[in-house]
Amino acid sequence: MPYDADEYAQMFRRHRAALLDLLERVPDVAGDTVPWPGGRSIKDLVDHLYSTGEGVISMLSGGGWEAQPPSASLSEAVARLHTNTGVVIERISALSEQNLQQELTVFGGARWPASRLIDFHREHEVHHKGQLWLMARQSGIEPPFFIQMT
Repeated sequence: MPYDADEYAQMFRRHRAALLDLLERVPDVAGDTVPWPGGRSIKDLVDHLYSTGEGVISMLSGGGWEAQPPSASLSEAVARLHTNTGVVIERISALSEQNLQQELTVFGGARWPASRLIDFHREHEVHHKGQLWLMARQSGIEPPFFIQMT
């Protein structure tokens, strides 16, 4: 096992904290910013990350994936992501080594150990976080460092 539950939770927290820091700098009116026709807006990406966090928590508990309803505004989406952050960190932190090795049914019926799902979730979030960093810069917003170091 490459990491224990606390290390997984802290890696996630450091990435999510930087993302939340960036989102506090984005005005609500910029929430509908779309980088290209047919792309996701800033608000849509935040909702997507929220939905992903909720889905991963459900799968870690043996449940399935359920799409979450969209937020009415960027500020609502960010508030939901704040709440989700604590839930994800708490759930990951509570996993034992045995839990991390337990196979789960994930996307398309694939079977992964819980640790792989947690890695996938973090990688997925980092991918979209990069998009949000670029979108913020295009909107004239200076992003923070990409990860919170403390």
